[in-house]
Amino acid sequence: MFAVALLLLFCLTACQNEIPQGQISEEALLTGHVLSGSADSPVRIEVFSDLQCPACRELFIGIIKPVMRDYQDAVSVVYYEFPLSGHQYARPAAQIVAAAARLGRQQALSVYDVIYNDQVFWAVDGSLETSVEKALSGEDVRRLRQILRDSKALAEINENIEKELLFGMRRGVNSTPTMFISYDGKEEKVNGRPPYQVMKQFLDPIVK
Repeated sequence: MFAVALLLLFCLTACQNEIPQGQISEEALLTGHVLSGSADSPVRIEVFSDLQCPACRELFIGIIKPVMRDYQDAVSVVYYEFPLSGHQYARPAAQIVAAAARLGRQQALSVYDVIYNDQVFWAVDGSLETSVEKALSGEDVRRLRQILRDSKALAEINENIEKELLFGMRRGVNSTPTMFISYDGKEEKVNGRPPYQVMKQFLDPIVK
């Protein structure tokens, strides 16, 4: 299929990280943050993403959001946190979206949306809370702060981030964004951000 070949040519690596070697346990096999679809969706897109990575921002805004809009339950989108060591605020951002995910899928999606849209601002000074306050209701902001202040909850969040990093390493992730697209018993690994039209040409024959 021409679209498949073209999709795999768009490997535009933007954010690199040095990946340490080590033993990875089966505990690293996580579900991630499911933003759309379900286990029954014919296509599953798994994204390993750094919230401070400009290329990850472009992928989310220009490709992932349109995919969720146009395909809805036909495509399951799952995000894994993969904060790179060179990005000062990537891990705090990952902690926030993980805490938002504990509130619900819609809250997580809203926080992903605002954090990526505001990346150019908070990446300068770490002012993530200003963005989050725009995404959530007052009550949800209060609940999110409570989660992040809870030492046990924060420890669990940090442990899960480490597991997601290890899970990505196990699958050969060494840059962000990296996608794994699963369909019909197959899996394609895509580094970078292919044009949305290419993604549509790839997805349409599978889901329609």
